[in-house]
Amino acid sequence: MEYASFWKRALSFIIDLLFINVIIIWPFEASIMSYSIEIRMQDFPMKIYFIVFIIFILSMLYFTFFEYYLSQSPGQLLMKIKVESDKDIGFFKSLLRNIYLLPLFPFYLLWIIEPLYLIFYKERLLEKITNTRTVMQKSELYKKYNLRKV
Repeated sequence: MEYASFWKRALSFIIDLLFINVIIIWPFEASIMSYSIEIRMQDFPMKIYFIVFIIFILSMLYFTFFEYYLSQSPGQLLMKIKVESDKDIGFFKSLLRNIYLLPLFPFYLLWIIEPLYLIFYKERLLEKITNTRTVMQKSELYKKYNLRKV
């Protein structure tokens, strides 16, 4: 088992954000743009807050769904990394792993804590809590012949 590097994780997250932008944010773009032309920050309508909250919830469910059913998001698939656990990754574990995406206190503190923890300990804090890890995916040759990397 080889932990995925910080840069592979970061690139996979950026790829996932591109997917999220297309499938989640883009459908809300017209609603957001119609308000942004004529508003000031103090007049920010509650509807925009609600839309942003829905976008964050859908983004969290995006990661949760893919990690629960496939053990990897599309970005992780492209970067050849995946989520592993000693036991099956249940829906609750997948949800808890991605709770940092909620834009509510105290969860948004994890936007700072998670990357720092990853840099220093080579795993995310929420991975440690959920007993999961993000690892390099073995190539098909290694799987087929049960070989180890030298």
